[in-house]
Amino acid sequence: MTETITESATEEHAVDAGRETGRERVRRWLTGDFGKVLLVVLAWNVALIAVAWLFGPSTPASEGIPKTGVGSTLSLLSHTYRWDAGNYGEIAEHAYTGSYVPLRAFYPIFPIFVWLVKTVSFGTLGLLTAGFLVNLIATWLAGVALLKIARFFLRAPRSQWLVVGAFLTAPAAFFLHSFYSEAVFCALGFWAYLFALRRQWLWMGLCLIPLTASRITAAVFVGLCFLEFWRSAGWKPRGLLSWNILWFPAAYLGLGAHMLYMKLETGSAMASFTALKGVSTWSYHQFNPNIVETTLTELKVTFSALAGNRPMDAWTLMSHVLPTLGLILLVVASVYIFVALKADGLPLALFGIASFVMLTINSNVVSVHRYLLPCLVMYLALVLLAERRPNLRVVAYATLYLNSLICGAIFLRFVAGHWAG
Repeated sequence: MTETITESATEEHAVDAGRETGRERVRRWLTGDFGKVLLVVLAWNVALIAVAWLFGPSTPASEGIPKTGVGSTLSLLSHTYRWDAGNYGEIAEHAYTGSYVPLRAFYPIFPIFVWLVKTVSFGTLGLLTAGFLVNLIATWLAGVALLKIARFFLRAPRSQWLVVGAFLTAPAAFFLHSFYSEAVFCALGFWAYLFALRRQWLWMGLCLIPLTASRITAAVFVGLCFLEFWRSAGWKPRGLLSWNILWFPAAYLGLGAHMLYMKLETGSAMASFTALKGVSTWSYHQFNPNIVETTLTELKVTFSALAGNRPMDAWTLMSHVLPTLGLILLVVASVYIFVALKADGLPLALFGIASFVMLTINSNVVSVHRYLLPCLVMYLALVLLAERRPNLRVVAYATLYLNSLICGAIFLRFVAGHWAG
């Protein structure tokens, strides 16, 4: 009898210990990276919603606001549905079955996630709510990954968190909040790179596969992870003789699956690459491998506008000046990260240079300030400079503050339907 009571007491103690462990695990999660970044991202989204509601209605409206349907009337999240958001919404609702050819230029991963959230909710969540939840989670995961990546290169916890701050205050950061694919792309790309830094090649590969079905610039993340893979082998050629190297060609299974679907749906596997040909509103997209010519042209336009020799109208500012300044900073950040970290920084440096090439290869830099969002080398380089040169820390904080003001101004343009990239 005594033994039975003792055994029972022991079992109850074990259960209590298990429950305590569970509570401790939840507490540790809430006070750890995931919990803290979630609070930051929630507050950031609330702030953007507040800005849209307080200042959006007083801003003159423009053509980017849908005339009918989703986003055409005022609601809590209607401000997220502007310009290209309509194309993603159409894909989420009807896939690529419509007759509007330019729709095929937009990749499917973000719309698929939106469709999944709507489906799981049995239709109780609308398109905008589903998109908001997808982007909220994706931005949260991107922030967590970026924080953990920062710990590989920065010592001080404050510096590591500053990298997340630089990401969320980037001039185009509000696109993470909008009905666009930026948040999902950043989440997949950042986690792929984090897994590469941790030498977890399986998980890296599983992130890269959907990434290549998110947009064509996923190639730079595949390259970044490959370079990190090679660095893990001491940059020795024979270090590449590993089964794990197969994850890099396998990464393009995502793009291959999308191309196969487009072949079955439209009759052309290349439909996504040719969708904008002959479309007047996208006539500026012309493949041109002469990136030197494109760069020099954009530099001329930018500095001419800054010097007052040509009008600084909205199109010049949004489609020439801001993107070009962003590209200049990308190159500077890439060079600095290599100078500061030597071989350890080579993958990030080459990632930045490769991004520069991909973003200037279409004979224009329109929307490039938005495409620079995933270029984490810029955030890391800024904070690394501040950490290694404490007297320049004020420059880092001033940059974040200035970027947040620029982000807010562009966001209000976007909310009112004006072109914002």
